[in-house]
Amino acid sequence: MGYLLPVKKVTIFEVGPRDGLQNEPKFISTENKIKLTNMLGEAGCRRIEVTSFVHPKWVPQMADAEEVLNSIKRYPGVVYNALVPNLKGLDRALKAGLEEIVTIMSVSESHNKKNLNMTVAESLKELEIVNKTAASAHVRVRSYIATAYGCPMDGYIAPERVSEIALTLESYGSYEISLGDTTGMASPRSAYEVGALVKKNLKTASLAAHFHRADGIEFANVLASLEAGIDIIDSAAGGLGGCPYAPGAKGNIATEVLVEMLHRLGIETGIDGEAIDRAGAFAKSLSSYYCEKESDHENLGTN
Repeated sequence: MGYLLPVKKVTIFEVGPRDGLQNEPKFISTENKIKLTNMLGEAGCRRIEVTSFVHPKWVPQMADAEEVLNSIKRYPGVVYNALVPNLKGLDRALKAGLEEIVTIMSVSESHNKKNLNMTVAESLKELEIVNKTAASAHVRVRSYIATAYGCPMDGYIAPERVSEIALTLESYGSYEISLGDTTGMASPRSAYEVGALVKKNLKTASLAAHFHRADGIEFANVLASLEAGIDIIDSAAGGLGGCPYAPGAKGNIATEVLVEMLHRLGIETGIDGEAIDRAGAFAKSLSSYYCEKESDHENLGTN
C-alpha cells in the first residue's frame, strides 16, 4: 500500500515580502519589494503577505508599507494582506484599502512581552478590539499564534493552551489561525499533536501551520501537519526570515522547496515550479545572509 495523506491540495500562504524581509539589516529598496511580490503573484501564489503596518522605529524594513501596497501589480484572484500589530496599524491598513489583515500574538508570556510589549491577556484584549473594528469595515482577519510549538524563553508550551488561545481568537471573528514555530523548535510529534488538537477544537476557522528552518526538520513537520489534516502552509520564497525578538529564530521554510516536495507527493498547489524557483532565487539575492555566503564562496575560490 502506498504512502497516503488525507490532504490532496495545499494552499501556500506566502510570507516572503513581509516575514521574509523584515529582519534584513540593510534596507531593501521599495522597487525590489514590489518586484518580489509581483514575481510571487506571477508564479501562482494566491495569498501573499506583502508588508506590515508596524512603527518604523521597531521594524525599519517595513517603513515603505503604503508605497509597496500602492505599487504592486494586482493579479486576479490573489489576496494581498499585511501584518497589523495593533489598532494604529489597523487604521493604516484600512486607509490603504486592504480587505484582509493579519494579527499576531504569542502563547508564551515571555515572548509576547518581548515581541509586543504586552502580556498575553493584554494582547487578547487588544485583538478583540482589532477584530471588531476590522469586521465593522468588512475586513477579514487572519491570526498568528507565535511559539505554538515551544518557546526559547519559556520552554514547553502545552497544546491545550495553544488550543485555548486559538478558540478565543476564533470567537473574536478570526477566519483563520496560523500556528507559528517561531524558532524552529517543533518536532514531527508536536507538529501533529498541536495541529490535530487545535483543528479538532476549532468550530469555524481554518487552520494553517507556519514552520521556520530547522536543518530540514521543518519538512518533516509539514508532513506531520498534513497527517493532522492541515492543508494551509505558510512559507517564504528563498527561505528568508526570522523574528527580531526571538533568540535563535532562523528563516522560514522555503516556498520553492516546499512546492517541489508537495508536487513530488502528488499534492496540488496551483504554483508553477519554475516560476517560484525564480522568485526564490531573487529573494535570496536581496538577503544579506545569502550575499555574504556567496561572497565567502567567491573568496574561497580565489585564495
